[in-house]
This record gives sequence, structure tokens and C-alpha cells, in this order.
Amino acid sequence: MSIISKAKQEDKVLELNGKMVLQNKGIVQIPETICKIILNKETFSILPENGGTYLFSYREAIEALPGDYRLIIALGEEQELQLSQLGYQYEDFIKIFIRLRNELLLKDLLFQETLKKSGFEAVFVSLDKTGLEEQSGKAEFKFYQTSLVVLPEQGELRRILFSDILETKVDNFQIEIKTENGDKIVISMLGEKFDLFKDTLRDCLNELTINVQNFIKGLYPEIDFATLNRFTELMKEGRAVSNKDIKTISVEFSVRLEANLMKTEAKEEYQFLKEMGEQEQIHLGFKKGLMGSLTGDYLWFLIPIYSQDKSKLGNAIAFEAIGEKETGRATYFFRILGHEEYKNASKEQIDSQIDNLISQINRGLVNINFRREPIYLSEEKLAEPEYVKYKFSIAKIPEIKLMRDLFIGRVSHRDDEQWQKDVQDLLAFNINNNNDIEKWSAPLTADSEIIETKKPNLIKEGEENKTGELK
Repeated sequence: MSIISKAKQEDKVLELNGKMVLQNKGIVQIPETICKIILNKETFSILPENGGTYLFSYREAIEALPGDYRLIIALGEEQELQLSQLGYQYEDFIKIFIRLRNELLLKDLLFQETLKKSGFEAVFVSLDKTGLEEQSGKAEFKFYQTSLVVLPEQGELRRILFSDILETKVDNFQIEIKTENGDKIVISMLGEKFDLFKDTLRDCLNELTINVQNFIKGLYPEIDFATLNRFTELMKEGRAVSNKDIKTISVEFSVRLEANLMKTEAKEEYQFLKEMGEQEQIHLGFKKGLMGSLTGDYLWFLIPIYSQDKSKLGNAIAFEAIGEKETGRATYFFRILGHEEYKNASKEQIDSQIDNLISQINRGLVNINFRREPIYLSEEKLAEPEYVKYKFSIAKIPEIKLMRDLFIGRVSHRDDEQWQKDVQDLLAFNINNNNDIEKWSAPLTADSEIIETKKPNLIKEGEENKTGELK
């Protein structure tokens, strides 16, 4: 047996017979036919009786819906695969398929987060903000650095960010978690691991609070306890807060936070954009790096640029993150409103929408741990093996899709003069171009070609280093 065939055999998790139907845009491409189904760790294969082989990655399964003794798999682009007649192995097949898919998608969704504690099995019920049941059943629970992950036996994984948890309740050996958007999850039947689960959840939430307080006290050591508590709640790790809200609590802390930002490499960019933007609508945020001292902390800003005078450069939100260990940087720009809507909107109308829009953009950034590639990569690039890991996040997290829709372009840093010119060119493009889909890109210059050829080993913005942090 060759090494390759042996490796493939060891990779095999389950093999069974059944029937398949493949449809594309409602048109049957392969009518119901007997087939062999092989589940491997990262792929599954369908081998029809009349010949041929169809290989799929679990990443291609945008939806996997079991029911009525069949599995319906949505493959994207309106393709659908139906598997049925699976016999006595149906239940095992569903559990294994969903587990393998969730495990692979979990790697994609968490973007290199550290696993803190696992091995919890329990029963859960997930309720939406109206109290209606969304999901229930047996599941495995895993604690990561920024979130609790639910891996159901039947159904799609769910990630609950610690920063989204509003409150937790413990009653009669049940743990109830309520999130800020009103969703609720009730966890029960943890058995002898009940106390360990409860303590781990408490420790994770406490660590989040300590991270935020360490950051705040590092800037303002003499801050009083009441003010510290208000900022701790307001600036939960990963949440950007408007300058006006910060000043409402403490003008002194606002001054110190901005002074800290002005000590970073992005001080020139921040000052330039601040003068162009709505200063009270500037949002600032902080996040601890995923690898602690190896990667440092992130500080970022979102600056809205708009005016009552629609001939001026504007209708954009500028975003930039500064990490202590980062080498390559770029400023990202998002459209506030569609071009026609922007022309007719008053400044007051835009003001009223900015907080919500920035909150959605910021939430999307937190969900992808501030990776920028899911924002700017084209659909063609996302189909390449190197980037296909982002497709699930884009399909499943609405805020990421929103960012991709609103994305205007990014301006890379080579020098201040080049950066300022490119920013003005991008904003002019955004005002003068009536196409809400077209993206801006900097013209390729002789200087940029020299940078690429003279520094081939430089970690470019968007790539990951060995720690998994974005560069």
C-alpha cells in the first residue's frame, strides 16, 4: 500500500451507501441514484453507482439540514445536494457529518484563538429575544479566549462572545446566559462538571473585566472606582466607544486615551483624518492580543467623514488598528450611505445612524478577530484554497457581509505624503462615482514595484505570522 493511499484510508471516518440528488438553481443535474458516501476528516466524497466521483469540503456546506431521514446540504450558488436512504446508519451519519463540519468551521471561525477548557457535554435550549426556541438538544461546549462555543449534535455551531454576555444566572443546576441582543441560552445536565463549567465561565468573564481595567488604569492610574466601573462596562474588550460618550463620563480619560493613540505609529494618520471627520463621532476601541505579550494589544479608531455640503469629500468611515507588534498597516474605508441616499440625507439624519453603523462594523471586526482579508478579498480570491477558510464567516456573520458591501477601498502606508494623497483620491472616487459596487484601488507605481521586489520577505498586511496574529 502506498503512503498516499494509506494516509487516505486513515483519514476515512465513515463509509456507507445511500441515494443522492444534485440540483443547481432548482434544476436536477443528477436524478436520484444509488451512491457510496465517504466521510473524511476535512472532506466528503459522493460516488454514484453509474460512475464518477464528487469531492466536497465541509466548508462548501453553507447549510446542513437533517430531517425526515435525509440530509439536505446547501452548497452555495443555489446548489443543493440531498442524501437519503441511509438505512440504520442514518443517525450515526448525521452526528458524524455535523461534528466533522463543525470542527472544521470552528477552526475557520475562531482565527487561531487559544482553547482554554473543553470536555463539557450537556443539554441546551437557545431562545431568541422574543422567547421562541431557536435550537435545542445535546451539545459539546468549549471555552476559548474570547468566547464560549456550542457544538450541537444536530445543528450548526454557535459562538457566544464573552463581551456580549449581559448576565448569567445559576438555578437548580441550570446555567442561563443572556446576551445583549436579548438572546438566551439555558444549559443543563452538566452532571459532575456543573461546578467546573460555572467556575470556568466566571473566570473567563472576570479575565475580560480585568483586561479592560488594566488598560484603563494604565492610562489613568488615579481614576476613581465608580468611574472605572462605568468605563469597564462601556469599553468591554473589542467594543469601540464614541468620543462624546467617553467625555460624558470623564473628559480627562478622553484626553489621555487620545494622547496614548498619538504615541503610536498612526499618529499622523489619526490627526489627518480627525481634522477631516466628525470629531464627536470618532470611536476608539481596545482589544488584548490573542497571544498576549507575543503580539501586544490592539488600539483602533473609526472616524466618520461627512458634511452637509455634499460636494465635499465624505460619505465614508475610516478604520485603522494599531498593534504593538505589527509591521504593515493600512487604513480601511467604508461607505456610510448609498450615493443617491447620501445626496438627499441631512447631516442630522446621518448623525442618527452613525452609532449603529459603526457598532455593526466593529462587531464584524471582533467576530473575525480583526483579520482584514475577509473584508477586502474579491470573490475570485476567496475561491482560492488559501482563503476559502473565510467563506463560512462571510456567509454566516451578517456584519461581515455588510462590511464587504460598504467597503470602498484600503490605503496602504509607504510614507505620509503618499498616504494622504491616496486618501484624498479614494474619498474623491467615493463622492464622484455613482457605482456603489465598484471598489477603489491605488494605482501601481514604480515605487510600489520597488518595495515589492526589494522587500520580498516583509510580512505584508493581511498575512499571519507564526502566532496567528494579523500583520
